[in-house]
Amino acid sequence: MEIQERDLEIFRFCLEQKFLTLLQIAKMFFPKSRDIYHRPMKRVCELVSAGYLRPVRTKVSDKRLYMTTSEGVKLLKKQILSGGLRAVRDIDYRTFEHDEWVTDVRIAFERLLNLKGWVCERQLKKTSAKAKVPDGIIPGKNGDLVIEVEKTLKKKCYYERIFLEVYSRYRHEDVILYVMASETDKKWLMGKARSWERIYFVTMQDITEMGLELVCENATVLDIELPREYQGGVHFNQPDVPEVSEEGLEEFYEGQREYDRIHAEYNELRVKGMSDKEINALWGIEEE
Repeated sequence: MEIQERDLEIFRFCLEQKFLTLLQIAKMFFPKSRDIYHRPMKRVCELVSAGYLRPVRTKVSDKRLYMTTSEGVKLLKKQILSGGLRAVRDIDYRTFEHDEWVTDVRIAFERLLNLKGWVCERQLKKTSAKAKVPDGIIPGKNGDLVIEVEKTLKKKCYYERIFLEVYSRYRHEDVILYVMASETDKKWLMGKARSWERIYFVTMQDITEMGLELVCENATVLDIELPREYQGGVHFNQPDVPEVSEEGLEEFYEGQREYDRIHAEYNELRVKGMSDKEINALWGIEEE
């Protein structure tokens, strides 16, 4: 099969973030496709069939996750895109939900805020194997944005140590941003960070329901406003586009369960001698 530039980006993104859901692939790489299931799923099926992605059923939910295979990593190495990372062997269920949140945050920052260059946790661990690393760093001209996603709160003594550690590790112009699970958690941790003026806070709801900007707060009166430079496509909550609700994802899960059927149908049509272009026409999919 012909590998497109977008396919390589899917492999790279998936390798850096450990895994992706179909919905995350749609948001990141098919933002303008109004059918959030069919077109992304068709391409993912092709990449799985070719051996570059592999599907994994989780033990804790109905979601199907996609991971870059060793064959996908080989392609990335040829294009000098692997960053020296190896294929992830298994899902770490201890951090599964946290990892999924981190990817959602990265997609929102890249697609909605147009903040590029995210350095992932896996890359950071290569240079700081023993030290605790953040979930991501976005380099900036006037300082880096250091991102920590806190899905669950830890003990007070943990944050007292970590605040001192991260504050001393990064430059004066760098900003440390904590993404919290709820407003209650945000206020609690903000109270513990009163003496750290470069530590800011937002909630996941702030990100998922972002309007024209993302307001990052800290314990002082200083706020940082990150403007929404790019609308992100039809899968994001935009002022002029109806919101795609994350609630009641039965249709999404039904779409995932159709993976085997679509895959089999595609292979059957290929065996009959039909080209990808003919299959697209049969399925009513417009060529990009």
